Amino acid sequence: MSKHDKQEMIVRHKLFDRICHWFIVAVGLVTFLTGFSIFFPSFQWMGAIAGTPQLARFIHPIAGLMMCLPLMLLLARYYHHNKWEKNDLKWMLAIKDVMFENEEGIPPIGHYNPGQKVLFRTFVVTSIVLTVTGIMMWQPYFAPYFSGVVVGWAILLHAICALIMMIFVIVHFWMATWVEGSVAGMLYGKVSKAWCRKHHPLMLDEHSDVEKKH
Repeated sequence: MSKHDKQEMIVRHKLFDRICHWFIVAVGLVTFLTGFSIFFPSFQWMGAIAGTPQLARFIHPIAGLMMCLPLMLLLARYYHHNKWEKNDLKWMLAIKDVMFENEEGIPPIGHYNPGQKVLFRTFVVTSIVLTVTGIMMWQPYFAPYFSGVVVGWAILLHAICALIMMIFVIVHFWMATWVEGSVAGMLYGKVSKAWCRKHHPLMLDEHSDVEKKH
C-alpha cells in the first residue's frame, strides 16, 4: 500500500445523499421514539421528545412520512450500487474471514458488500409497508375509509415492520462503526484509495470507469 494511496481521496457519497442520510437519521429518531411511546405503554416516556402524548400522536405520522419518503428516494439513488454481483455469494460464504478480518480469504467486492445489500432490501420493503400502513391507520384522516379489520391488520404490520427496521438500523450502526472510516465517509463524502482497496476493492474499478467516461 503506497503513501500516495493513503493520501488520495475519492468520492463515496455525494453531498445530496449525505444530507438525505443525516436528515433521515434525525427525523427517524423522532419517529421511533414517538412510535414506541404510542404502541407500547411501557415506553410512553419516550414520547417526552414531543412534549405530551397528544403531541406525540400528532407528530408521529408526519415524522414517519418525512423519514420514509426521503429514505425511498435515497434507496432509489443507491439502487445501481446494490445489485447482486458474482462475488457476493463467495463473500457471504467467507463470512468467518470477514468477521476476523482475514483479508486474504475475502473475495473482492464493489461499492457495497452483501451484508449492506441485505440491509438495503430490508429498508426498501419496511419503508414501503410502514408508509402504506401508516396512512391506512392515520386518524382521523384516512383510517375511516377502511374497515376495522383492515386497520387492525395495518397496525400489526406497521408494528412488525417498525421492529424489523429498528433491528436493522442497529445492525447498520454496528457495521458502520465496526469498519473504521465508514462514518467519516458519510460525514465528509470521501474515502482514501487505501480504504477502498482494503474494504471495497472493486469500487476502485468503478471509480476508474467513471473517470474514463468524463
